[in-house]
Amino acid sequence: MIDPQRYRYTVAMITEDMTAYDITSLVENVVWEEEEDQLACRISFTAKNDATSKGKLSSLAKPGCYVGILYSYDGGKNEEATRGKIVKWNPSAKLTSEVFKVKAYDVLYDLQESEDNIYFSAGTRTKSAISQILERWGVVLISYNGPDVSHGKLAFKSGKLGTVIVKILKEARKKGGREAVLRASKMAVSVVGFGSNETVLHFEEDWHMTDVNHEISTTGMVTRVKVIGKSEEEGCEPVEATVDGSVQFGIRQKIYTRGTDESVSEAETAAREILSEDGKPKEKITAKLPDVPLVRKGDMIHLKTATIEEGFYCVISVSHSIDDMLMTLELKKASDCKTMDEAPAEAKTYNVGDIVNFHGGQYYVSSYPDAQGYEGSPGKAKITIKDGSGKAHPWHLVTQNWDETHVYGWVDDGSFD
Repeated sequence: MIDPQRYRYTVAMITEDMTAYDITSLVENVVWEEEEDQLACRISFTAKNDATSKGKLSSLAKPGCYVGILYSYDGGKNEEATRGKIVKWNPSAKLTSEVFKVKAYDVLYDLQESEDNIYFSAGTRTKSAISQILERWGVVLISYNGPDVSHGKLAFKSGKLGTVIVKILKEARKKGGREAVLRASKMAVSVVGFGSNETVLHFEEDWHMTDVNHEISTTGMVTRVKVIGKSEEEGCEPVEATVDGSVQFGIRQKIYTRGTDESVSEAETAAREILSEDGKPKEKITAKLPDVPLVRKGDMIHLKTATIEEGFYCVISVSHSIDDMLMTLELKKASDCKTMDEAPAEAKTYNVGDIVNFHGGQYYVSSYPDAQGYEGSPGKAKITIKDGSGKAHPWHLVTQNWDETHVYGWVDDGSFD
């Protein structure tokens, strides 16, 4: 059994010449934290401007220098909890009596704060998209234990890359993938699935709890999702599906616009995921516990307390306070976390002669990539040829009623169901 009281922290500063200094006795208000929807771990502290063999501490703590947070258990070997590059400090501090504030972020910070135009074609899988973004920014990915679903076209213009990655992971969750976070360790990154920690720590109110807060709110609930298709010539957007959840608290509707590379059935699945995620009151659970440096965002823990239901919870944010050896966790029930990928639905097969529902959009004069395309309207059509030799548009559809549906040509996979 782990005893939190046996942990000890060391704070180190690595200067421009790669010299490491133990500054534990010179710092206070030391916090390292991982926030929800943020990629980079943040380190912050206030330092005494004491003299070292190289001069005042304020002259050593410069942007580009690193701060390391180390921990040991029961007098054992130091292990790295996190390290960050200094991005904010007070160079004006001159006197020993002065204090100055330092803020540092881990290796994901540059990527998190950078903007870029990101495009991935339909069919790109989650792992490939995230791996490519990290590689372009020189971030070393050492392991991937996150979702890996097939996406529609992904396009982000001048988007902050931290936000882009979070959006890709959230879309993967809506498509049945597990929840995951990016986690930096020793200048490299892993994609970690929620609840994948091998050791699940148990905390009990009589032994460990210092404070537990539990709030329930219906703000932001969604109880109905309306799926909207592509605009028609008149500018109207057809309603292709309406998916209802529990309306116990009233009808609160959200519009979901089906992507051009997304079938109606896929859009309905996404709508159901929205209801699964947002269709019930939000619970905000905050627990303040004795600090255990091993606990990271995305981990699962077990709680036993009179305030909330006993059971397993996932950590969605964590703040480690070194001064008082306490950590503050924001939690959600493990049952509300998607800790495993859903089994993919059995692929539906289509054959010549089947009557299908064309979603609307482009149809082509041949199955080849450079074929001329025309805009078709949605409705019933018959499959007359499959597996066209050009491969780019492998299905040939013929409308069942030209007054209702305009399609007579070759179409893409996923353009009908």
